[in-house]
Amino acid sequence: MIYQIVTFLLTGISAYFLIALILVAWPFRESTTKRGIATDELDRLIAGGSLIQPAEPTFFVARDGARRLYRLYPGRGSDLLIFLHGSSSDSSYLAKFSKSLSQRPNGPTVVTLDMRGHGQSPGRRGDVDHVHQQEQDIADMWGIMKQGHRFSRFFLGGHSIGGGLAIRYASGHEQPKPDGLVLIAPFIHRKSPAARPDSGGWAVPCIPRFAGVEIFGRMGIHFFEGRPVLRFQIPPSSKNGAETPLYSWRLFKSVTPSDKWEKDIECINSCILVITAENDSIFYPDGYKDIFKNNHRTTIKSISDSNHFELSTSDEVPNIINDWLQGITRR
Repeated sequence: MIYQIVTFLLTGISAYFLIALILVAWPFRESTTKRGIATDELDRLIAGGSLIQPAEPTFFVARDGARRLYRLYPGRGSDLLIFLHGSSSDSSYLAKFSKSLSQRPNGPTVVTLDMRGHGQSPGRRGDVDHVHQQEQDIADMWGIMKQGHRFSRFFLGGHSIGGGLAIRYASGHEQPKPDGLVLIAPFIHRKSPAARPDSGGWAVPCIPRFAGVEIFGRMGIHFFEGRPVLRFQIPPSSKNGAETPLYSWRLFKSVTPSDKWEKDIECINSCILVITAENDSIFYPDGYKDIFKNNHRTTIKSISDSNHFELSTSDEVPNIINDWLQGITRR
């Protein structure tokens, strides 16, 4: 009887292991030639000539000894905003937003940090060492910036998936906690009310691999977490050698809120500004009201006649952020 039970259990475990192995080995279909709405919108943004020359790259040394790239836009005020870019890109496209905001009266100093696995100095493109590495870089960046500067407050923000990382940091274990979050059309979770089923054709997941990696994770096996699980439909116009078309499971998890995103957002003990685009083809803008309903320190603003990518060059967005920052000062 004991032998039969043991045999049954071993057979079940072996089958579970085999299924997980098949899933992580699942072929990732090649990039399709069919263009999604979001890809076309990015193409039009680049062709429109609204992007400007970014600040020169600067580097700091993170706690693991890696040289991390950032760009600095000195402000006229005493606040610091560390701002994070969207998926597949780097911080260079945020130049107009950063320069415009920093030059407002009492505008913050803006630092745009290239996330690990991205940009001109990615480390290992499309991957990280562990899921908490991006949060550690943010904390290290703050530590570097406060040396020799007397910033009165520290704000953290991001566009798209960069906004997701800002939420992850604010609800995680790294210190210090920001005085406020500036989230521009942030990624929350694939099951959140803001998530479109196809992300406007922008992001193509390999769902079987996602499942297989997470099955192995529940078994305590983390060997496969570097496998690519997400592909972005990047138009040729935005390819310059610094793009990151594939994300590993580990990288994706490192830049997004946890599966308990509702509790993550509810526990954030700082003011939050969320800016949405009325014509966002990647996320449902109306979904953010439900997402942030349990955090009563949240302000949501919508930009009419704007899409997901246009938010990064909008003249209206820096005005909204600057007014919000000054409003916090007056409270």
